[in-house]
Amino acid sequence: MTSVATEETWPTVSVVMPVRNEAAGLAAAVASVLAQDYPLPFDVCLAVGPSDDGTEQLAAELAEAEPRLSVVANPAGTAPAGLNLAIAATTGDVVVRVDGHAHLSPGYIRRAVETMRATGAVNVGGVQAAAGETPFERAVAAVMT
Repeated sequence: MTSVATEETWPTVSVVMPVRNEAAGLAAAVASVLAQDYPLPFDVCLAVGPSDDGTEQLAAELAEAEPRLSVVANPAGTAPAGLNLAIAATTGDVVVRVDGHAHLSPGYIRRAVETMRATGAVNVGGVQAAAGETPFERAVAAVMT
């Protein structure tokens, strides 16, 4: 039998996003994270690698407009380095990793935490539903799926 969680028993959550050259989709990805229904406030940290498409400026603008969002520099530009930097800059009991072009489905974070609590798992994830905007991207998504 699964116990019903109360607000006091939910773990804190930090969302970490390693990003590099993600200007085209970053605002939508961040919006999908910030729109999550979770019983406690959560923070989001963007670890921004060297980019040539305006990602750094966009990340700074997003963080300026949203107090839950912070930005750390990721000079190495790699996802592992960015994840480590973002995790070090946050304090959540649970870390949710999101890519800079991903869109979380509504309730994703809540369901992930509920699954962790119900099963005792220390790592959970969802189905990657590949999608594309251009004909080529849609073809790649279809092959991946």
